[in-house]
Amino acid sequence: MRTIGKVLVLFLMMNVPTFATGNPVINYEGSSTVGLFMKDASEVYKGAIIKRSVLTESNGGEICPLAMTCSIGGVARDIHPIFINRGLYPFPFAYDVLTAIVSSENPMKELTSNQLKGIFSGKIKNWKEVGGEDWPITVYIVGKESASRDVFKKYILKDSEYGMNSQVIRPDWRVVLHVNLDKGGIGHVSYAFAAGSDQVRPLIIDGQNPIDYQSGYPIRRVLYLTTHGPPQGAVKDFFDWILSDEGTEVIKKRFVPFR
Repeated sequence: MRTIGKVLVLFLMMNVPTFATGNPVINYEGSSTVGLFMKDASEVYKGAIIKRSVLTESNGGEICPLAMTCSIGGVARDIHPIFINRGLYPFPFAYDVLTAIVSSENPMKELTSNQLKGIFSGKIKNWKEVGGEDWPITVYIVGKESASRDVFKKYILKDSEYGMNSQVIRPDWRVVLHVNLDKGGIGHVSYAFAAGSDQVRPLIIDGQNPIDYQSGYPIRRVLYLTTHGPPQGAVKDFFDWILSDEGTEVIKKRFVPFR
């Protein structure tokens, strides 16, 4: 009985339930950007059933593994050391780029970092101020819970703040929808959300194209999967698969493999 009890406790701590068919279930929570990879992986990976929740974004990806409310978390920014010190295990698996996007109806194709800073801080209010059409600019930004907001601010706004008239959009993927419907709109989002759309265009920034992974594009980040301590069992098997040729090909659909 003691052996059975130990197995049960370990099973609950791993938070990887098993269906009657014998397939383990991996519960993912966290970054919606990392969640795109988990969605793609769930369509290919045969070793487990993957369930996803992205409402808590990267904050949840740090907290849920330590709280044992998920099997795997997802974080799309540098992980705070306090979580590492408490036992959070980071697994870097891909690079992602953040883009500023405009409608395909907007002829603007390129901006400098300083021009973007002016637009997202609210100082530049019309496209004609940066050589574009005489259209008012509507700025769409993601919510505070999204890592994309802080990463974009770090590289573009730096010591400035987002303009007071910026429209906050949740969840992240809806930024693409709003910009698509607004020819004077501009938004920031992971390129992974815009990659499949021909209705919006990622802007070239400082002469660097976000879809050219060999360029020196300035807004780039590491994506992490997280667990409570080193991965074990079904989660470890999944992480091993990510490093395989098949897993690498899934990453390449939207991101650049870390290894």
